[in-house]
Amino acid sequence: MCLVRTHCMETAKPIPSSFVTRLMDEAKQVGLSTDEYCRLLLNNESFYKQNTTTFETGSNPFKQLKGKQLNPSILSETIDAHPFTENALAGHINRLLPLKVGCRILWSMIDDSGIGPTPRQFRSTIASKAHAFRIFLKGTDENQARPRGDRLHSSFPTSSDAAVNRFLNQYMLRRTGTGNKYPTGALHDFGLIAISDSGTVQFTETGRKFTLLLNPVIDEGNFRDASFSADEQVLILSQVRSEMNREWKFMRHILDGIHLGSNTPTSLLSRISRRYGPGTKADWSNSVMPHMRSGVLGRMQALGLIKRTFTENRVEYRVTPLALVILEEDMA
Repeated sequence: MCLVRTHCMETAKPIPSSFVTRLMDEAKQVGLSTDEYCRLLLNNESFYKQNTTTFETGSNPFKQLKGKQLNPSILSETIDAHPFTENALAGHINRLLPLKVGCRILWSMIDDSGIGPTPRQFRSTIASKAHAFRIFLKGTDENQARPRGDRLHSSFPTSSDAAVNRFLNQYMLRRTGTGNKYPTGALHDFGLIAISDSGTVQFTETGRKFTLLLNPVIDEGNFRDASFSADEQVLILSQVRSEMNREWKFMRHILDGIHLGSNTPTSLLSRISRRYGPGTKADWSNSVMPHMRSGVLGRMQALGLIKRTFTENRVEYRVTPLALVILEEDMA
């Protein structure tokens, strides 16, 4: 139990563990020890006000993205596109709530004739909102005392240009070649959006269905439970199983391992190394494998396939009933 003494009374009072974690995280961000940071806060009121505003939940930036605020009749224009199939998804895609946010922002930008924005317009709009999502979700994470590996705000960027640009490239849309070829980003990799021949960002049919589904965070204001509803999880899982063979094989490799007892980060890394590591067909390097492990575990947790349990400094994984059903179906 952490204790603090008030200025007025020399009696020790307990501090909630979530607040202690908050102080430690913020101290790390400004490059101070927790003790130094606390002393600075106590001795500098202006510094305190400046550096604690990020913990205020403030107004909800998701209100304008609620499904009931948007017009479903404008989603008639969809285009065909294939998701990423060349490999498992990159390790930096370790949360899936940004997919829903990106889809809802795209929906809000489609005009009455069903035509979407240009990639530049789409990226610019998201860039202007992304940090506000992080600030708001950071406050809700603190209020709910969500554990470190389950925090909703962690995949949204800080205010730096570099962080926002990484978020756009990794989770939203990045055009890496000339013309309409070679787009990347999680929204495109999952086959939810694509760029039309006329150069506008449009939903695929899967993306249209996905964006219409209710989301617990955006539509219901539920910041306590999973970031995806059961319907959203099923739809994305169906997309992965039917259209993204290598991503699904990687997920199955992890699921099978956890189910058979390789349920810690170290044992899972050994399992990944045997199938995907140096000298195999995939030939992932020793530096890439932990990155890929963290990414797929985060995606699988968002899809309701695994749960994390913490015992002191040790984390273990277990498969969920949904995962057991899938494993049984694949064996039948």
